[in-house]
Amino acid sequence: MDGFERFALGSELEPGLIKEWYPQLREEFGDLPPDPYGDPLLHRYRRHSCAVLLPWEGVLHWVPKTSDPRLGDVTHYFQGGYNPEHPDAERYFPAISAGTEGNPLLERMVLFDFAQTWWGERERSAPMHVGVHLIKLAVAEGGGSAVSSPNFLHQDGEPFHFAHLVYKRNAVGGRNYVAEAACSGSQPGEIPAGSLMATFDLEEPLDSYGIHDERVSHHVDPIRRGERSGPGERAVVLVDITPMVKAV
Repeated sequence: MDGFERFALGSELEPGLIKEWYPQLREEFGDLPPDPYGDPLLHRYRRHSCAVLLPWEGVLHWVPKTSDPRLGDVTHYFQGGYNPEHPDAERYFPAISAGTEGNPLLERMVLFDFAQTWWGERERSAPMHVGVHLIKLAVAEGGGSAVSSPNFLHQDGEPFHFAHLVYKRNAVGGRNYVAEAACSGSQPGEIPAGSLMATFDLEEPLDSYGIHDERVSHHVDPIRRGERSGPGERAVVLVDITPMVKAV
């Protein structure tokens, strides 16, 4: 991966694994709660859990949840100054269900992602912190748009970040952009053509991409409902991977 790479994850994994476990993963998106830190008019829904990956075991160990009187079981998320919409905010998102945390397809996604990363000597011997986000942009009716956060080219602050489409139905938009790191904070239309590295759409289940955060910025367009009846939806699994090394 030279800063950015696309994957057809469906061709990298066993068909039997996908057939058995994809339906349960997709079902988890049916009742995602609204983003507690977003305007309801932005039509964004999400869950988030954290795990520790021990590379020498190849197994995810999910981090225990804390309880919130309003949101139920939650996990902590902190990006420092990387999300200007929530600068230095300590955020807590509703956790992914235990059933989906135990989904073998989700675990294989994370292990595949980890296999695409590279590290120095210190990091290679360290546990890895894994953040898993389930995010759905969904417009149920009317002419509104569903908007990601932040809504411009940005970096995430974790060394490696991956996105896996679960499904996209009756949705228009959702184009992905990858640009030079210096473009962070800009809209895709504001940057020089030579700074834009790639534009593409994730359309088929398990269409995926990965980025090396320090090298690039990225963005996804809002979505709108298509012409068919029913909501317009785009559902993705996001995975970020950070080594748990002592600061020096």
